[in-house]
Amino acid sequence: MAAMAAELVSVVGKRCIIVLDAYFAVGPVFLILRQILDDSGNHLLHIVTRAKSNVVGYQDPPPKTGRPGRPREYGAKLKLMDLFETMAESFEQTTIEIYGQCEEVSFLCLDLIWKPIKEKIRFVLVRDGSECFILMCSDLTLSAQDIIRAYSYRFKIEVSFKVLKHLMGVFFYRFWTSAWPRIGKQNVSDLSAAGDPRSRRLIRQTTNAIEAFVNFGCIATGILQIVSLNFHETIWKKYLGWLRTVTSTIPSEEVAKSVIQEEYYHNFRFFSNSAIYRIIMSKSRKRAVDAMLLAA
Repeated sequence: MAAMAAELVSVVGKRCIIVLDAYFAVGPVFLILRQILDDSGNHLLHIVTRAKSNVVGYQDPPPKTGRPGRPREYGAKLKLMDLFETMAESFEQTTIEIYGQCEEVSFLCLDLIWKPIKEKIRFVLVRDGSECFILMCSDLTLSAQDIIRAYSYRFKIEVSFKVLKHLMGVFFYRFWTSAWPRIGKQNVSDLSAAGDPRSRRLIRQTTNAIEAFVNFGCIATGILQIVSLNFHETIWKKYLGWLRTVTSTIPSEEVAKSVIQEEYYHNFRFFSNSAIYRIIMSKSRKRAVDAMLLAA
């Protein structure tokens, strides 16, 4: 994931922030992302993620004493979850707009050395009602409020999965091959059992087909989002459905898809020069021929 983000930002060449969950709060991810620099040597890609509950940070090392021996690399060790109790009086109150609503939260922002990368990370301890959690950010210039707001956008990932699964059907693929070793009661497939070149080729073709199918669904979802953003007035005028409550001027992917389906259905003959039209008609002709042969 980090390598893909780094490759994308290297091509785009613009400063970006990637928001990930606690699974990615590990040193290798931060080390990969900090290697992406612009021509001036500034970091192009930063990460905002949720820290694990056992995360610890270190204060700056004490000044050198001039005495013999190796100077200390780290200062006092802090268990950040304990700070919700020991430093409760230092928390600040703020109001942040999250999901279109104003939320009252308290936070404590600390720049501490994180051992996995041996550099400072901005830790934001957040108390939202009865919930307490810690955010991490590699950008020491980003304010605590912006870090909290950025992490709130992570939930859009779950919404995107819902769209991909239930609206676009990208996980409804039916690509399989008998050459794939049976899993049985195991959690993963042991592909070493497929030793002959033919089986490996079939497995490779199957995985490529699955990934291509999912990627096409992601591209189609992105196209629907672009259409919704740029032609939202036209979509609402042509929408034939009924919504109990319209919560946004920007139509959802489902509304945009419904309008495009209706337009394509009623204007099908006008798309005779498109590849999709030719594919559909070729399938229709094939079914007609098969039906005639069965009747005969």
